[in-house]
Amino acid sequence: MALAGLMLCTGLALHAQSKKTIREKRISTQTVQEYFIGEGFKDPVVESIEKYNEDGDVLEIKVFNKEGEVKQWEKYSYNEDGDLVEELFLDARGRVDRTEKTVYKDGLRVEKQFYDQKGKLYKRKVYEYEYRQ
Repeated sequence: MALAGLMLCTGLALHAQSKKTIREKRISTQTVQEYFIGEGFKDPVVESIEKYNEDGDVLEIKVFNKEGEVKQWEKYSYNEDGDLVEELFLDARGRVDRTEKTVYKDGLRVEKQFYDQKGKLYKRKVYEYEYRQ
C-alpha cells in the first residue's frame, strides 16, 4: 500500500486540532488518511499519525511518504509546567538522529541544547531577557 507524504514547516505545527479541543474530547491519537482518487487509488493511505498526552500536548508525530516509509518521526517530552523540554528526531527505524533539550528558569526559556545521534552536545542557544522598569 502506497502512503502519502506531508511537508512540514515545524513538527508541532502539524496537528489541526487545538490543544484545548484535544484535551476536552480526550483524543489520544489522530490519524490522517489521504485519498489519491486522481491517481486511481481506491483505498486511503496514511499520511500521518499523532499521539497526545492528557493535557493535549503532542507526544509523537510520524509522517509517511507514498511508499509507506517514515519520512519524519519526532517525539516530545514536557515538564510538570507543560513546557516542552525535549525533542527527539528519529530515523525511519526509530533510532535517535538528534535531540534538542530546552532549559527553563522562572518560567522562561533560558537555553536550548542540541545533541547529535551519539548524545554529544554540538550547539547551544542562550536566551537573555530585558525587563521594563
